[in-house]
Amino acid sequence: MKTRQPAQHVSLVATREVIIGTLTGLHDVFTCFGALGWFDEALSRHPPFTVDIVATGEGPLTLDAGLSLLQTRSVEEVSHTDLVIVPSFMVVDGEWQTGRYPELVDWLLAMHAGGATLCSACSGTLLLAETGLLDGREATMHWAYADTFRRHFPQVTLALEKTLIIEGEHQELVMSGAASSWQDLALYLVARQLGSAVAQAMAKFYAFDLHSDGMAAYRVFSPRFDHGDAAVERAQRWIAHHLDCHSPVERMAAGSGASERSFQRRFLKATGYSPIQYVQALRLEEAKRLLERTSRPIDAIAWAVGYEDPAFFRRLFKRQTGITPGGHRRKFHVPGATCPP
Repeated sequence: MKTRQPAQHVSLVATREVIIGTLTGLHDVFTCFGALGWFDEALSRHPPFTVDIVATGEGPLTLDAGLSLLQTRSVEEVSHTDLVIVPSFMVVDGEWQTGRYPELVDWLLAMHAGGATLCSACSGTLLLAETGLLDGREATMHWAYADTFRRHFPQVTLALEKTLIIEGEHQELVMSGAASSWQDLALYLVARQLGSAVAQAMAKFYAFDLHSDGMAAYRVFSPRFDHGDAAVERAQRWIAHHLDCHSPVERMAAGSGASERSFQRRFLKATGYSPIQYVQALRLEEAKRLLERTSRPIDAIAWAVGYEDPAFFRRLFKRQTGITPGGHRRKFHVPGATCPP
């Protein structure tokens, strides 16, 4: 007779800023077994997970979103768990404030020392990074909070194009990228514990759309203008209105009054991008906007953003975003939305 494996204990971390959709979605995934046995026999089993929501303090937790979580456990009550997941947070003004949850950070470190796998979804990586466990490692999270992350955690290398990153000597640090990629995280953890057939059945029931192409297509290019170099800032603002210029780097350098070589050094120092990388990022961002919001032909969009060779534009777009221009249009088209020429 096959011995039944003990249930894995899953602890979902909650704070006032937690995004309730991610929290409850993760809770649904890890508690749906048995109830979905009629849908697929792979899901018909003794519950393989026990799940609780942990927070600092006792009693109901009132969220910034206005809802209350009535059933939470204080981290002081949880001395051991197998799997910890820090869901995504809504970070006010996009700026993370460190040191607000010292009890949670200490608890995360204690759980890790006890053998738990620590996971984060989206912006939850910000709290996970406060433990120091990610120092010298690679991480992913929501691209919108990359600046504040890098300022607070310079020892961590961000790879925002990746949907999932598994780190640690025992693969005990698991992170997912932006927003709905928590679904990729949940399915990975289910497959890791119970096998791919179980994860596939769950993906079908919930109609989860895995981000197998990575997160690059979702990122929005947001250049810095607060670097203090006036000549570079003028060049940035000029090129934003002249994407179809055929010699953009030379024109920007000429407008700065510096030699092209000197301008390129200053531009890289100020923005973190070489001039040509910056121009390509701006062009592709505008191309994505046109693909999403208009019905203009792809060749016309290539011309509009400065690429005379549509084939080169298609190759560059695929290389930078992980998806073709046509695929991007299909992926982000909202049914029923108007698409003016």
